[in-house]
Parts: sequence; structure tokens; C-alpha cells
Amino acid sequence: MNRFTGAIPQSLFGSTTSSMFLQRNNFTSINATTSLLLPQGSVVDLSHNSISGELPPSLAGAESLFLNNNRFTGGIPEEYVESLINGTTKTLFLQHNYLTRFPWNSGSQLPDSVSLCLSYNCMDTDPVVGLSTCPIEVAPLLSRPAIQCSRFYNHSSTG
Repeated sequence: MNRFTGAIPQSLFGSTTSSMFLQRNNFTSINATTSLLLPQGSVVDLSHNSISGELPPSLAGAESLFLNNNRFTGGIPEEYVESLINGTTKTLFLQHNYLTRFPWNSGSQLPDSVSLCLSYNCMDTDPVVGLSTCPIEVAPLLSRPAIQCSRFYNHSSTG
């Protein structure tokens, strides 16, 4: 653990960046607004920070993406779902945030190799029931209490 703070600069997300382990810091935002071409097999771990705002669609191409335990809000970009379905992303951990929507088509299927965790967000239910593969210590926590979600949203917990 370091004590990095502020925004994660765009310059860290290069086409040659195959692994980024910046978990357990005090980052508050990500400046990855342009399209990124993360190499096959890339791992991005930004978990356990204080990153807020919406999920950047540009991170959807990582093979393993750990954005859990932050303060992300809003809906999950469709690029994340597409990356899961086509097998580009094999691990997507988004638990313990304030996310409101996972754009899941009930007719879609995830490859067996995919690990997905959406627990403890501001969604009424897990949109992909039976497909969630959360770590054992997260599994019992399905959704955040509505009172926690109302701090970020002035209406119901579903956004």
C-alpha cells in the first residue's frame, strides 16, 4: 500500500500497460477518458480506493478488472457487459460501490470462465442471478441498504 491521492493520470494507461496494481490507496478519480487499447491478458486493480463518479468505459477491455470497494455511481457501461460476453474480460469485480444498473439482456450468456461480482451496490436485485461469482466474504451481502444509496441519489435505491 502506498498513499497516492488525487486522480490516476491518463498517461498510466498505455498500450503496453499489461498490469496495474494501484489498490489500497486514496485515489479519487480516473483520467482515462479516451479509448484505451489494453493488451490481451491485462490486469487492472484499482480496488480499495475512494474513486468516485461513473465507471470509465475505456477500462472495459482488461482481462481482469478489480474496481471493487470504491465510490463509483451510476449505471455500468454496456462496454463492460460486451467485454464479458465476448470473453475479453474474464474477471470483473464491482462489489461495494454505489452502482445502480447492469445492462443485462436476459437472453445473454456469459462464458463459464467469467467471474463477476456485483454485490453490495444500489441495485434492487442481482441482475444476473446465478451467474455471480463473488468472493466468499462478499456473498451474503446482496444489496446496500437504501439509506446508504440515498446519500448519492435523491430518489429510490435503483437510480
